[in-house]
Amino acid sequence: MAADPASTPLPSQVTPAQLIGEISRLVRELPPCAHCGQGARSGFPSGPPPIPAAREPFDDVGVADPLELVDDDERWLWRLVDEAERVAAAAPPGPDPAQVALVEQRYQEAYEAEHRVAARIQATVAALSRPSSWLRPGHRAALARHLRDDRAAAVLAAIQRGRFEEMRNRQRTVATRRADYLRVHHDTISAGHNAREELTRILDGLIDAYARMPQPPAWFKFGLDFPPEPGTRREWLQSARRAMVERRRAALDRVPL
Repeated sequence: MAADPASTPLPSQVTPAQLIGEISRLVRELPPCAHCGQGARSGFPSGPPPIPAAREPFDDVGVADPLELVDDDERWLWRLVDEAERVAAAAPPGPDPAQVALVEQRYQEAYEAEHRVAARIQATVAALSRPSSWLRPGHRAALARHLRDDRAAAVLAAIQRGRFEEMRNRQRTVATRRADYLRVHHDTISAGHNAREELTRILDGLIDAYARMPQPPAWFKFGLDFPPEPGTRREWLQSARRAMVERRRAALDRVPL
């Protein structure tokens, strides 16, 4: 039944409280929102609208190659190698092997020459000491001249031998200083040597893994000219190892995505 017009309050007769109540009733009777499915009674959102996360999984972002990642064990091996190289680089320099061989040869020659002169002097002195030498004055005079020349040669031979002996002693002192340093740091250098061998095995394993891929990465296929030509396998492997060392060292500070 329609409301009686006489009973409906006129606009001038509506109080503020009645007007607010009527507006509240109309709001509660509104249909649900077509977008969010919520009714008007849920009220307006109290905060800003949600925004996408800063790092969302996009389909066009590639997953990091696990072969490119360096784990903690490999990082430790590289640290051992670096420490061994640092210690070895700080070692006192040793003598030049070629110079050592030359000085040893010259010293041996001077030593033998000095002994030959000494042997001649001893033989001449023994000949002159025999009484029969006086029966041959000319021969005795010749022996005396040879003795005088040999004694002068002996002085020169001793000087020559002493000079090479001093050079040899200096070289041996330098070699001993280096040997003492390397002996003190033997554990560090040995650990670096073992770590380098283990890293070589790791690098060879990585090279083999890339080589077995149906589609190796471009840096491997084109940068290293894979596959190697016949007869160049050994040279190619050395080149691949050097390239892998550079890549692994560059990846030491890289963290997994």
